[in-house]
Amino acid sequence: MAHLLVSRALAENYIDLRRKARLSKVTLSPPVFDWSGSRALMRPSIELRDDSRVNLSSRREEYVVADVRAFFHSIYTHAIPWAIHGKQFSKKNRGPAHYGNLIDLLCRNAQDGQTIGLPVGPDTSRLVAEVVVSAVDTHLQQRLKIGSRDASRYIDDYTLSSPDGAGGEELLAALRQSMAAFELELNSEKSAIFPTSHRQNIGWQQAVLAHLPRPSPTSGRIGASALQHFLYHLGRICVAHPDINVEKFGLQNARSALISADDWKALQFSLISAYRRNPSLISLLVEACLLRQVAHRDVELAILREFIENRIPVLARANRTGEIIWLLFLMIRLDIRVPAQRLEPLFSIENAFVALLTVCLDARGLVKGAIDRTLWDQSLTTDGLRSPMWLYAYEAVTQSFLPGIADDFIVQDSYFTLLRAKRVQFLDISRGYTSIGRTLRSLRNENERSRRMREAIEDEDYDDLDELDEGEEEEEIIDIY
Repeated sequence: MAHLLVSRALAENYIDLRRKARLSKVTLSPPVFDWSGSRALMRPSIELRDDSRVNLSSRREEYVVADVRAFFHSIYTHAIPWAIHGKQFSKKNRGPAHYGNLIDLLCRNAQDGQTIGLPVGPDTSRLVAEVVVSAVDTHLQQRLKIGSRDASRYIDDYTLSSPDGAGGEELLAALRQSMAAFELELNSEKSAIFPTSHRQNIGWQQAVLAHLPRPSPTSGRIGASALQHFLYHLGRICVAHPDINVEKFGLQNARSALISADDWKALQFSLISAYRRNPSLISLLVEACLLRQVAHRDVELAILREFIENRIPVLARANRTGEIIWLLFLMIRLDIRVPAQRLEPLFSIENAFVALLTVCLDARGLVKGAIDRTLWDQSLTTDGLRSPMWLYAYEAVTQSFLPGIADDFIVQDSYFTLLRAKRVQFLDISRGYTSIGRTLRSLRNENERSRRMREAIEDEDYDDLDELDEGEEEEEIIDIY
């Protein structure tokens, strides 16, 4: 409910918030509304940051890199009205009639009244954070007399140089003071001064794309040798750039080849191994398995079952709930049965999504044996709807994952009874990953919009940015792959 109110306040004041954010002359991540994408705001391109550094290297003797310590976690909610209305005005005018104060209040309400931090993930947080850090930019611009030719910021990642030869330590000191004005802190461990002779991380994307597996000119199929060739070169590029997630970029761009390749069994082994090296690949592993099963129905379910049975206890001991959630989702979608004893480490984890997917798995008859819901079922009360387990308490009951549990405590709650009456659900297991063609079309459309956004920022063409932001009729995207 609190998040809904935050969303409404941001939507009603979006135009002015966008104007405040655009006061920054150095941002590479301005808010641009995405009318046809899966998210509210377009994702910024990290390539702009790298291009900016190459540009600076051709004109200056050194530059500084720095970022905000624990960016989303550390934003002071009272700094939101400071960024929107000005610090002095906000301190004298604290009422909710000024929408910056309202957003401050609603952000606090969304996290039990805490004034430090924003939720990580929602686009509401992306927009609020961009407005706050754009105010830091404005403060810094005035202090150092810098513009887009001297500095850039990608989300919270700064690159600074000086038009009048100021030293790196001086630039860092100025950035530190500008951040402090909004109660933010510089991450000293990630701050550094680089000579412009420093080798830039450019070209690796083109190197990866050059080795993407291509269909054979004779058979039109993607054979095992083409995939092995790609994976070998991808591994070499990963070694050359250990600080960049090259593997994720490469495998994401090879989606179509992975799903249509001849030798899936060997490829499935390779994808599981890649995930073990790089946990950020978990979503890609799940996506590839689901889309491959839709297209060819040849996923090695026995191998997946053994992998998941052995992996879940390891993840549970490390409290890596994000990966657990993806694997539970994969099991549900592929109807993979698992003994209850393999899930036992999950029964002591108080995580609403882990609990919800586990009982969903059980309700579908995919758990051999009984699961222990003792910890989770303590939330099946009115108080539970106000706890971090609210999603389990509401969703597991309303989707009938818990036979015999009445929904009285939901109906009697003043907020959740409204959701129940409208049959609002937050979980739809069947949604997504149903067609490789649909998935690729969506990604291509998103990439085309991102390309236009990147070009507009590079050219400082705010008219084109506004066009994207205000929506336009959807154009046909030519498939060039």
